[in-house]
Amino acid sequence: MQRLLREQAPHWAGLPLHRLASSGTDNAIYRLGDRLSVRLPRRPSAVALLAKELDWLPQMADLPLAVPQLRFRGRAERGTPFDFGIFDWMEGQIATPQHIADSRAAALALADFLQALHRKATAGAPPAGALNSRRGIPLDGLTPAMLPAIALLADEIDGLRAQGLWQEACAAGFRGAPVWLHGDLKADNLIARDGHLRGVIDWGLSAVGDPAADYAAAWSWIDPSARTAFRDRLGLGDDDWLRARGWALYGAVIALSYYRGGRNEALCRQSRLTLSRLGLLL
Repeated sequence: MQRLLREQAPHWAGLPLHRLASSGTDNAIYRLGDRLSVRLPRRPSAVALLAKELDWLPQMADLPLAVPQLRFRGRAERGTPFDFGIFDWMEGQIATPQHIADSRAAALALADFLQALHRKATAGAPPAGALNSRRGIPLDGLTPAMLPAIALLADEIDGLRAQGLWQEACAAGFRGAPVWLHGDLKADNLIARDGHLRGVIDWGLSAVGDPAADYAAAWSWIDPSARTAFRDRLGLGDDDWLRARGWALYGAVIALSYYRGGRNEALCRQSRLTLSRLGLLL
């Protein structure tokens, strides 16, 4: 990273640089001085995700919650070429419950953010699919991956109930116009400051598709006491709500079946919490 800074952003090359610990699997994050951060892909599959994020983030700058502000876009050509970004540092903490003073206010802030995101123009935007790990595609397209993952978790979840929920969610097909979605609204992609939800980071899984993939935050992040307020603010009907439960189930089952056994304990804890809120843990 120091070499890239010296070659492409020499005016920042003398600033202290250190890598941050993160439960994320796609990008490495560095703190650069006091006011900047650097993101670059950790694996080849993340190269296109970060490039897409760098393409589109500037168009999200006026959303009601802060998003990363891009200051410099660079490219590494040696080995596997990849783009990287230098952003303003966003002050705050990961939006875990202890950093949120009012759960209902946080849920409403996220709902208002999603409503504004859905109003963003989608012309030329990337459709949900392979480029965003299929977040926002029709749910039934995920069944071939979902059912074996449920079976792998037979020692932790009620498999029959999980399959039943999945089938119901798939049947509640999305019939609206595709809209922008973030694709990964979990605590470590949400920033709290002074007890309030303030920002949304890591847009690598954003795309245009079924917004229920983001409504899944009602089980993965929002406090259960604020879930109804979130739904009411967004005006979600029964089919939207059912698909949101399906997306919450999908995210938790896929992550837990892959990462359990010490590979990513933070993500596994979050997945188990989501499954508990869905009433599926044994």
